[in-house]
Amino acid sequence: MANYLNFDIYDLQLTNLIGNSQLRQLLISTANWSILVVEDIDCSLELQDRRQPRMMNPDLVRMMNIDRYPTTQGGCGACVVLLSKYNPVLDQVDDFTVSSCLTLLCSINGCSITTTEGIGNTRDGFHPIHERFSGFHASQCGFCTPGMCMSLFSALVNAEKIPPPEPPLGFSKLKVSKAEKAIVGNLCRYTGYHPMANACKSFGADVDMEDLGLNSFWRKGDSKDVKLSSLPSYKRNGDVCTFPQFLKSENRSSLLLASFLLWMEMGVDRVKVVVGNTGLGYYKEVESYDKYIDLRYIPELSMIRRDDSGINIGVAITISKAIEAVKECNQHGFHIEENMVYKKIADHMEKVASGFIQNSASLGGNLVMAQRNHFPSDIATVLLAVGSLVNIMNGLRSKELTMEEFLRRPELDSKSILLSVKIQDWNRLMGISSGTRMNLLFETNRAAPQPLGNALPYLNAVLMAEVSHCTTSNGIILSNCRFAFGAYGTKHPLRATKVEEFFTGKVLSVGVLYEAVKLLGAIVVPDDGTSNPAYRSSLAVGFLFEFFSHLFEANVELPDGYMNGYSPLLSPAKQLDHGKIPTLLSSSMQEVELNRQYHPVGDPIAKSRATIQASCSLYVISYYDAHEREAVYVDDIPSPTNCLHEASFTVHASQCGFCTPRM
Repeated sequence: MANYLNFDIYDLQLTNLIGNSQLRQLLISTANWSILVVEDIDCSLELQDRRQPRMMNPDLVRMMNIDRYPTTQGGCGACVVLLSKYNPVLDQVDDFTVSSCLTLLCSINGCSITTTEGIGNTRDGFHPIHERFSGFHASQCGFCTPGMCMSLFSALVNAEKIPPPEPPLGFSKLKVSKAEKAIVGNLCRYTGYHPMANACKSFGADVDMEDLGLNSFWRKGDSKDVKLSSLPSYKRNGDVCTFPQFLKSENRSSLLLASFLLWMEMGVDRVKVVVGNTGLGYYKEVESYDKYIDLRYIPELSMIRRDDSGINIGVAITISKAIEAVKECNQHGFHIEENMVYKKIADHMEKVASGFIQNSASLGGNLVMAQRNHFPSDIATVLLAVGSLVNIMNGLRSKELTMEEFLRRPELDSKSILLSVKIQDWNRLMGISSGTRMNLLFETNRAAPQPLGNALPYLNAVLMAEVSHCTTSNGIILSNCRFAFGAYGTKHPLRATKVEEFFTGKVLSVGVLYEAVKLLGAIVVPDDGTSNPAYRSSLAVGFLFEFFSHLFEANVELPDGYMNGYSPLLSPAKQLDHGKIPTLLSSSMQEVELNRQYHPVGDPIAKSRATIQASCSLYVISYYDAHEREAVYVDDIPSPTNCLHEASFTVHASQCGFCTPRM
């Protein structure tokens, strides 16, 4: 059973956009085809909004499975749901996770929403995901479990779209590495992630059953066949329908770019332009808005175009779609160096935010936040280093700027809009013909509290240089150097042009690198008030040193007693694997000796309510109206109007203390 939502929202036509600031009518169609109509919904509401229990019909709240008091930050993943959207151009349904506390209710017109209760519950039976999370002891308090289940479910749904080969019976097409990565960004405070990772990996076609750890399905020493038969059965393409066919025929209005720009030129106040609304998780709204304009309904801003000059990505394209587009460029490059660059750009972008944020956040929104709010953007640093261009429309005039010019210019006003980002063709940027032979060094670096997820970086860096062997000496000549650093405590990422000019044309040596390191240390200086400034500066120096260090001969003594190791010049093919992300979790083994002396103490018994926690199917019977209602966590219960709150405090009014307890 899935919950399907279809909205009759404000039409993105010029006349209606000006006159209509609220959602007129909300239609919800569920799996049993029942229809619920709710009037006058504020268009600023998110799928999971702090105001919903008081502002919305209680049946609507129940049907949408609003089971968590939202953070409105998108950082924990507890409220993740599966959003399914029909793409009429490709005639396919896209399934992806979103954070419901940030997703605007009006933005999911013509989409369907599947919650953890929609894939399994106490009434219709639990999904194997719920049962395996329970059996692998992956749920304790249960607060984060529903979001993790939906992240894994999304990975399973999308894995079925992968072409053959077919997996063994009872497994999915998902690989273990992808299954483990499915819950990246879903935060847990208790379990240590290994039980959750084991539950996810149990669906992998290439899983090693011995690697799954302690669980309640089998005992130590059981054969592989026994273990396979003990796991809750998983049926590919099961009974869960994530997108009903009738939604494909729903009309979707669109807005012409010219009409939108003309309307913006008129100067309308209290309007917010959004794509995924994920910026709300970092920059809170300090004012209310009358109108929200979703740029995804403007076709010109949601297009990806490839030609001989490069790849143009519309600003309304999500980060996850942009990553896919860059990966496709990796497969069509003339040079292996070009493929290597595109691959590393995509790999670095995958480290930015969680998957359910990448699925909503737009490429343009990330860059606008970097330009306007000085957001520590990894994407801005990467695009700066590779010479990307941006296209800005002011009124009816279009202007193309370099990324550096865009970041340094005054912030965009209400009459200007970022249209697209262009990653230039690598051969043209570097002045290389199709028959030219070259060696290119390219590396991206990111230092953050954790390698993946929502952790902001201490510093990010992109380093690139063309290298060739010197004909007069046994050395290496550097040219076309491009070094970009960002997120270290400055307003915008910057290129270390002085270091680039210093390296150009020089034969690489220990002395040259040492002077460049000193020069870079004087350039990458965080602004006053930045935390850990010395550490951030040292990261930039360390990344530069590591970038060139493998080009030196063995045992060359550096100034101040530093030593450098030896490695031959890396070929681009080897660079493809250089800097590979290690496994997300370190390997471990748990040995538990079981005996019957204190039975059942010590037995790996599954938590009795774990499956219920995973599916959010907590039900109680109300004594007031004799209807079945969903039980919620105490912290999730909204406070009624004029609620009296209890607070602990100390009164220093006691002398003898005899009467104080009675008071």
